[in-house]
Parts: sequence; structure tokens; C-alpha cells
Amino acid sequence: MQVTSRQTPHQPFPYTPLNTSVSTIRLLRLQRTPLGSIIGWLEHFPLSDKHTRFNAVSYVWGPKTYLNKVNINDYPFPILDSLYPILETICEDESLSKCWWWIDSICINQGTDIEAETERNSQVAIMKQIYESAEMALGWLGPGSDDGENAIKFLHVLFRNRDRLGAERDEGKKVLGPELDDREGWKAVEKLLLRPWWIRVWTLQEYIVPSKFRFCCGKESIDRDELNIAIYAIYICQKIDMSLLSKQAWEPAWSRRRLLMWYRKHLSMNLLGLMSYIGDCKATDPRDRIYSVLGLVDDGTLVGRPRYEDDVGKVYTDLVIKFVGYYKTLDIICLADRFNGNAVSEHFRPNLPTWCPDWRAEIVPWVVPAMACQSAGKGTGNFRPSALPKQQTMRPIAYVAGIGDHTLEVKFSANRQILFCQGIFLDSVDGIGGLKAGRRRDKNSNEWEGVHDCVQSNSRFNLPLPPINTKAILVNDLKPDTASMILSDVMRCLVLDRKDRYLSHRLSGEGYCHRHFRDMCRIALQTPQNVDTQFLDWFQRNRQLYIQGYTLEEVCRKSEELESKCNGGLPDREAFLSRFDDTTQGMSRRLMTTNDGNTGMVPCRTGRGDQIWVLLGCSIPMVLRKRLDGTSFDVVGECYLNGFMHGEALNLLRHNRDTNVENIRLS
Repeated sequence: MQVTSRQTPHQPFPYTPLNTSVSTIRLLRLQRTPLGSIIGWLEHFPLSDKHTRFNAVSYVWGPKTYLNKVNINDYPFPILDSLYPILETICEDESLSKCWWWIDSICINQGTDIEAETERNSQVAIMKQIYESAEMALGWLGPGSDDGENAIKFLHVLFRNRDRLGAERDEGKKVLGPELDDREGWKAVEKLLLRPWWIRVWTLQEYIVPSKFRFCCGKESIDRDELNIAIYAIYICQKIDMSLLSKQAWEPAWSRRRLLMWYRKHLSMNLLGLMSYIGDCKATDPRDRIYSVLGLVDDGTLVGRPRYEDDVGKVYTDLVIKFVGYYKTLDIICLADRFNGNAVSEHFRPNLPTWCPDWRAEIVPWVVPAMACQSAGKGTGNFRPSALPKQQTMRPIAYVAGIGDHTLEVKFSANRQILFCQGIFLDSVDGIGGLKAGRRRDKNSNEWEGVHDCVQSNSRFNLPLPPINTKAILVNDLKPDTASMILSDVMRCLVLDRKDRYLSHRLSGEGYCHRHFRDMCRIALQTPQNVDTQFLDWFQRNRQLYIQGYTLEEVCRKSEELESKCNGGLPDREAFLSRFDDTTQGMSRRLMTTNDGNTGMVPCRTGRGDQIWVLLGCSIPMVLRKRLDGTSFDVVGECYLNGFMHGEALNLLRHNRDTNVENIRLS
């Protein structure tokens, strides 16, 4: 579905206005004439009438070029070049040609006047109902050329082999088998999965909500459920040979499979979580990043009906304002770091306030893109696997840094540029660790989003100075158990104090169970060739960072191996590495020290002197940067800060007279 206005070089089609008192749609019937041309009839139907039977089409509009016309109701109608082969396919199939069809670019008035705009608003609002009511949706992946038809055939082979692959995996076997050891077949599938249908925002809803969905490519086709079984077979095959298919090709199809499973199990789907999960999907109209998924989410009412008369700035800031009012939380601003239009492109207009996520920024999705998207998140959440082991489905523990029994006091300026809220100042950023962050999801595995050098700590609590309080000790007085405690704090930062990537369960147990992290640091020092290359790169960039008077390297060398007494920590080295990767690569977070000697994780664009606040009504501490005018702050992003993730700042407010709530202006 695409609803942006455009003027064709032809006379406007004389649409008859739809009945607005009930949900009404236009449906198309097609027929091939004896001379070989295509003609059609367009009629109105009440969508709620059980006798209204039709199919729908899901396709990509592509370039707005029109080389063909079809006579519809005796008027010439220009047809998108991407659509004409679909009409031919329908006409060539006897069973399909007998059906009525809903096709957006024909059945919705695409004119530029107010009447057409009003119609588009109302039709987009019932898009879910249209695809739910369709007897079948046809997902058009394009022509059969360029190995398209061969790809569909190979997907059928994968479907047939899925059970065998699963059984052999359970037996410990890693063999593709003769049918799947076909590099040309894999190459064809990769090209098919790289076609644009898989990463368009509108095709997601069109794929998920119909009761029956069939993919077509040229003359070959495959049922949606068969394709999803084939996608899982690919997942198993990649455990055998990762070179079979690129992530860029496989991940969008895998993500859609997961979302379909969530939808079928009636699991909660929130707007912010879904928009983040499909953060690199393409939208011709940036407002459709919101409007295209409203039919899938449980909280779509907070947005209301689509309003294409509003510009993108109003639509995006409206979402923040309505989210805060609906959920009584500021957690939405935690996504303003990841979805930061200015960080991606200087050409986005209008510029948005720093507290407003800019959904125009196409970001490679991550299952938990921010700490605010924790499993227990209010209005955010994430799309973890719908069939997790029992121990991972227990009630999740939430970060609640600024969540308490206070009344949320948030206001917005009339021009939507200033967010007024309240917060507690905690500390300022001192040192910031180095990081090579954000591998792009494409075939070039050597391309990175950014390389950040270490910014050395220089506060009196972090530099090796004579003792002035209990947080700083002489270098030669560093004891192994003290070093282990510092190392445990760093390890807790690197996994955000959570066992699982879905941020559901805290690390627990005496001693913090940091043995694997300590061992990897030692290996990095002694035999670096034997440690994970990504971890080694991180360690080399952070080894000289001062933390509470010592470099990380000094802390590692001094710490002793303590007998692990905790059963609640990470179970093995691979589990730690996975969590380390989640934080440093999936979320692109850098290790940080504060002026008072604390440790945490911050966004890559954090700078020394940025301030750390707990905002009342926000689950996660925030990094803010004071503007030159001295009266307002820019939002840098969310922050993990040891010892302040579970309401400790609010406790200080109750028991410490030196802790105050301040009024804040976010620009």
C-alpha cells in the first residue's frame, strides 16, 4: 500500500465518491478481450457485508511510470508498470479472473484534491479490515526472471527438507543433504529475498492479517505457511554453513515470520516496539512508518485516524505527546538516540526536537533496540521469540529508574519544540571507552557505522591520585578483591545487569559471577590470539581507561579468580559474549565513567561533561547536553548507570535533603 499523492500525465479517472456512513470499498473485476487487451469493472461494496467476497493484492509500487492503460468502466485507466504483470497473471488464471479484487492504486482515488485526500485517510484507517476480509491475498514478488521462479522452486525443496533437518540437528548431525547442496538454488533464493517487497512498510500488514496468503513470482507460487517453514529450514542450514545466504537477505523474512507468530498467538504488540523492530523498512511517505502498522498494534488508538494533511514534523511530535498522555511515561524519548535523523542525514526537513524520535532514520533493526524496550516496558516492549523456554517466560523485572508514585508533570510548548519535565541530576560523564560499533547489515562485513576513540577519564575519583575519600585508593594498595569488585561493575555494565538479551532477568548471586569476563580479559592480555576478535578489539580500545584510580588493564591483572558462588549469573562464556555483543553492537553502547567514579553505558555520541539525569516518569536514566543558552538541554540518549536503575534516585529524594527535583526544558 502506498498513499502518497501524485499526478499522472493522464486525465483523472472519474471516481464515484464512496459512501462514508459505512465502511465501503471499491472492487475490480478483470477480463481479457478477444483482441488480447484487458478491461475491468470497478464497483462499490459494503465491507461489512458477508456476501462481499474478494481477493487483495500486496505488491510494491516502484517508480511511478505508466506504459499501459486498461479500460475500466469504459474509461482509460493508467496502470503502474509494476502492477500490469499482476493484472495479466489474474487474467490468465481462470479461477483468479472470476474473482473481485482490491488493488490500492486502482480502488483508492489517488487524486490530489481534498476529496481524494479525505478518501485516502478513511481507506487507510480500514486497511486492516480490508485485508482481514479478503478471502486470499496475493503477494507479488515480481517477474519470474532473474532466477525468481527458480527461487520459488528451491523454497519448496527447503520446505520438504525442514523435518529432516530438524531431526538431524537434534542428533548432532550437520549435513545439508544432496537436495540442499545446490549453490545456484541458494543464490536464487538470496536474490528473491533481496527484492523490495520484503522491506516495504505497507507489505508487512498486508502479509500478516489475511487468513490466506500466497506468494507469486512469475508463474511459480508458494503458500505463506510453506514459505515460513522454508525460512526456518534456512535458519537450520545457516547453522551448518553461514555462507549460504547473507543476513541482508534472510533477516527481513525471518522478522516477518516472527511477527506473524506473535500476531497469531494474540501476543501484545505495541506501536513503538513494532516501529523499532522494522526500523529499516522503506516508506515513500515517512508518515507511513506510523500509519502502515496501526492495524497490527494494540495501542493504535493513541494515534487515531491517519491525517495526511499534517506534515511529518507534526505527525512525529504528535506521537510523543499522545504516547506520554496515554501511558504516563517518558520512555518514548529513549528512542531519540537510535532514531536520530540528524545523525543519519543532514537533509531531513523539518528538523525535529532532540526529544522526538525521527522515524525517517532507517536503522538496522535489533530485537531490543533500547533499554526502554525491555520486556516489561510500558508501551514499548520487544519481539522476543514467542516460544521461549519456561525459565525465560517468568515475570520480567523492569528498570524503573524514574518510575514512582509521583504525578507525572509533563508539558509541551505550543510550537512543539520544548518538552517541560522534572528530573533529578545524578552525575556528569567523565571518561568514555572506545568502540568500533554498528556493523551494517549488508554483504560488506567490513563496513562499520563508526569508530570511536577512548576519551580518558580525568576526574579526581578516576585518576590515580592520593586518597581523598573511600572511592580512591593508592595504586599500590589495590587489593585483589577490590579489583574484582571494580571488574564486576564493568561486567555488569557490559550486560546491562541482565542475563538475557530481552532484558527480563537481573544478574543475581553473591560475587556477580564475572569469572568469564575476567578470564577473557586475562586471555586478551596474555594470549590475544585466543580470544574472540570483537572482544579483543573492545578490550584494546578500553584497557587504558581509568576507573576509580586504575586502568582497566591494572584492574584485570590484579583481580584474583574468586570461587563462583552464584547460580544466577551468566552460565557460560558464550552467553557472556552474546550479551556483550547485544550491548556494544546491537545497541552501540560505550563504557563510561562519571565524575564521581561510577560506571555505566552510554550512546556513542555522548561527550565528556554531558549530564546524567533521572527524569520523573522515565524508566531509564538519560544523558542530556546543556545548550549554550544555559536554559535548556538536548537529549543525547538513554544511559545505564550502576546503582541507579531501580528507583535509587527516588529513594535519595525521600531520604537525602541534598537531592532535589528540578524543572527541565528539553529542546
